[in-house]
Amino acid sequence: MTADSAISPGEVLSDLGTTFAAYLATIENFYTPDILALMRTVATTSPTPAAVEACYQLLSNWTGSGMNLPLPIPPATGLSFPKDHGEHWDTPIEWRYLACSLSLKGGGHIHAITNIFRKAIATVASASALRDVERQIYSTSRAVTIDLPGKAPVHYSLPVETRSALQGGMEVAGDPLKLVVGDTSLIATTSDVFPIRFHFEAAGDTAVGRPAITFDIEAEAANPLFLQGLDGYIGAPAGQPQAVSWYYYSWPQQPTTGTVIIDGTVHTAASGLTWMDHQWGGYPAPTAATPPGWSGWCWFEFQFDGNRSLTLACSHAGLKGHELPLINPGFGTFVDNGKASLVPAALEVLAYSKSTETDAHYPSDWLIEVGSAQGPLLLVVKPRTVLKNQAMWMGGLTEYSEAAATVTAIGQINGKGVEMAGIGYCEGVGFEDPAEHEARVVAFLTSLLPP
Repeated sequence: MTADSAISPGEVLSDLGTTFAAYLATIENFYTPDILALMRTVATTSPTPAAVEACYQLLSNWTGSGMNLPLPIPPATGLSFPKDHGEHWDTPIEWRYLACSLSLKGGGHIHAITNIFRKAIATVASASALRDVERQIYSTSRAVTIDLPGKAPVHYSLPVETRSALQGGMEVAGDPLKLVVGDTSLIATTSDVFPIRFHFEAAGDTAVGRPAITFDIEAEAANPLFLQGLDGYIGAPAGQPQAVSWYYYSWPQQPTTGTVIIDGTVHTAASGLTWMDHQWGGYPAPTAATPPGWSGWCWFEFQFDGNRSLTLACSHAGLKGHELPLINPGFGTFVDNGKASLVPAALEVLAYSKSTETDAHYPSDWLIEVGSAQGPLLLVVKPRTVLKNQAMWMGGLTEYSEAAATVTAIGQINGKGVEMAGIGYCEGVGFEDPAEHEARVVAFLTSLLPP
């Protein structure tokens, strides 16, 4: 990331709609010409960043048009830090995922999940006069789960904030990392990212019963990052046709302190943990006008006592009757006091919870087996959510689920029996029929057009 990528809040540099329209003109083989025409029309109406992001979601795999995707990492090379802590402007999408679980003084717990997304809405070729940061939009996806003594747990999905450097309201800088998107900020104090300060604010909304919430924490640098997948790469092996691919790494088990203000009442953390991911990549642009398939995943991050951590992913295709198959294969990474190992996994979903806002049914009870009897690790993992329904929203009118949970695991590590307990998050993406999402976004974009 270069120094000239930093911008000042309120600085207006060019026209967002013109920039996005020029990119849409490069899209080929789009499967629905009428929807592409709608997006092009929206781009001519001085769109807000939120409107552009809605179009971006409708582009689906075509967001890879003109972009670069991660390739398998040769054994002699790898990700480079601190350089790769910064932005990767020429990839379609990038995000930082931050999950905090706080134990409060006086009892109770507060869990917060935030994603900060970068989405490329132009290429160097389609917008050569713009700086790297001006060819992007940034957005947040945030939720808080509150479990206080004597009260029933509650979950609040907070409003999405979408910003463009072309219209202001955000800042991006690197070395050290700084991301400010509206009222959400992620600010590192060193080139190593951690320690890091995290802050967000969300006004109350009496219509939905949501209190005003301010979240302000600092996470220490107690554990190093670890590389996900094969040396930080998840995707097709070398020599195979390019498919969806990512570069991906994570920091687990970072001790955390801070405060949460809920409707004016200050809650102070007695202790806490933060998990952070950094991931970037996407899909190659389709070469034929074939509708994209229904796809998604279940993903988990668990932070156990004994400085052990586990992350898992199980992808899925279209659902039948809102449910996954009985057994779902997957993979993950087990980290034992800084040593990371790639492990196989199998997921069984035991129950689902219907969203209150869409027709999606999200997994709410799981049983997970990690490792194999022939390997050094074999665990049976059981998450227990704080609440069944913890759906939330990302930009582009897309719903998914991030469920705060406690977790236990029993089994063997290196031939020794273990029992572990901890906290984590259970993610569900792609559980709404894509046709329903498409209809919602098309209706929204149509409503923006002049009568």
